[in-house]
Amino acid sequence: MATAGLANPSCTSFESVNKPGYYLRHQNFQLHLQPNDGSSLFSVDGTFCQGPGNSGQGVSFQSVNFPGRYLRNFNNVAYIASNGGANPWDTAANWAEDTSWLVAAPWAPAPGGGGT
Repeated sequence: MATAGLANPSCTSFESVNKPGYYLRHQNFQLHLQPNDGSSLFSVDGTFCQGPGNSGQGVSFQSVNFPGRYLRNFNNVAYIASNGGANPWDTAANWAEDTSWLVAAPWAPAPGGGGT
């Protein structure tokens, strides 16, 4: 579920509903679900600032500690990616679409009656 950003409360962090205290964070540009260790590095690796969708639709989530890198689905793996670069996931092909997300209400409430 989306929560206030660990490193910046104006941004977003993504906490697991099934594993409270576990967050999506990037490590070597790839996203992983890991327990929050309380470090400042974990906080910035797990915080993403929401902005208008790069494709003109939805929203895009920019890494708080790697400006210009956005959450991207590339070959069924989530990365933080730039628009062009040395890594395969940085390819400019479909970058705007792959870094834009349509946010919707959850299909079911969180266990224990928690919100979104």
